[in-house]
Amino acid sequence: MSAESPGRRLGLRGRVMLTFALGAALVLLLLAVSVFTISRGYLLDQRERSAQRLASADADFVKRRLAAPNADPRAALMALDPAADTILLLLRHGEWISADGNPPPAPPTPSLLAEVAAGATTLEPVTVGELPYLVVGVPLGDGDAFFEFTPIIELRSTIQVLGTVLAACALAATVGAALLGLWASRRVLHPLRSLAGTAASIAGGNLDSRLPEDNDRDLNTIVTSFNSMVDSLQRRIERERQFVGDVTHELRTPLTTLVTSVEVMHRHAAELPDRPRRALELVGSELDHLRRMLDDLLTLARTDAGLHHDDEEPLRLVDLLDHVLAGQAATPVDADTDGPVLGRKLALVRAFTNLVDNAERHGRGLARVGLHAHGDHVLVEIDDHGPGVEPAERERIFERFATGRTARGSSAGTGLGLALVAETIAAHGGTVHCTDAPGGGARFVVALPLDNTPEDTIE
Repeated sequence: MSAESPGRRLGLRGRVMLTFALGAALVLLLLAVSVFTISRGYLLDQRERSAQRLASADADFVKRRLAAPNADPRAALMALDPAADTILLLLRHGEWISADGNPPPAPPTPSLLAEVAAGATTLEPVTVGELPYLVVGVPLGDGDAFFEFTPIIELRSTIQVLGTVLAACALAATVGAALLGLWASRRVLHPLRSLAGTAASIAGGNLDSRLPEDNDRDLNTIVTSFNSMVDSLQRRIERERQFVGDVTHELRTPLTTLVTSVEVMHRHAAELPDRPRRALELVGSELDHLRRMLDDLLTLARTDAGLHHDDEEPLRLVDLLDHVLAGQAATPVDADTDGPVLGRKLALVRAFTNLVDNAERHGRGLARVGLHAHGDHVLVEIDDHGPGVEPAERERIFERFATGRTARGSSAGTGLGLALVAETIAAHGGTVHCTDAPGGGARFVVALPLDNTPEDTIE
């Protein structure tokens, strides 16, 4: 079996939200990188142009001061009024001169010196004492040169702030896109949840469930098609139920006549020879089998159609089981709870009677009946002395007409008793299953939801 892909584990909503988030993240990443690169290049270019213009103006001023007789190079540098943290250097006749009289903190690189010596005004980024600068070299003629170190700390901080803001905006927009994807997925899945809920209701037996009309023209086709399908399905099921009920009802009249005739013949059975008498017993047995089958079919048809002889009421299963076991004096109910359930008394009596009869007919006799609380359910356990039920057959025995080998080697039953039990218990919101009894044999376990009706209303 292949491993489930990560996308399948996320579910449709997760995939939609992830798609929105990844799409937004990719677009915003590209946009943020583009904006950052363009803005950084523009700011650096403007700063370099400003540094070059300022250095050229300062170089012209120094050059004019040096042209005066007996000019002092250091005084010429000091006459300038540079911005804070700006470093001024003068290369005069091969000697480095600074405005403060100290040696230059970081002389220009050889490549910069070479370009300036060639007569070109040159700019180059450098680091002085771990601080970033732009150094501009301006040739003054006769081998002299002027160098101005302009600090760009604020520019670097501005670029860092710009990068941080762009990253934060991209992250926030990605989260916003994910939330938008979540909202969009909920909107998209809302019709599917409505469809799933209606389908589950129909599967639970409520064939009157329909999808509500929707003003969305794209969904109207689905809603109309689904409701039309359910209408057609309901009509077909109702026709089949009606057919089964009519056929079963029509068979009761000739069957009653046959049963009456056989009973009359049984009164004179002693006058018949052995062979006709055995044939009469066989006919009587088969008629009894057919009568019970018709009764079960009628009960199933009424259950399918939702027709019942009684209404739901709070019931004590202890009393109900005692009633069912009235003819089984040696099998008391082993009960540790008297929790009530809400149900139809006649239907539940018939269901538990079928389980007891099943144990007597096919399980070599009833062994035990237990009643226990289990969470918000009450469990009824019915054990027999038989050989048990094979695991592969434990679901099939609750199907209609499961006789022969499916019914533990017996063909005496109608094949409808356990099917009627399963449908009756399901109609009460419960479940029934077969397992192994601790002492051998089969155990049928019925789980019914507890009722919270006040005690004084329970009969």
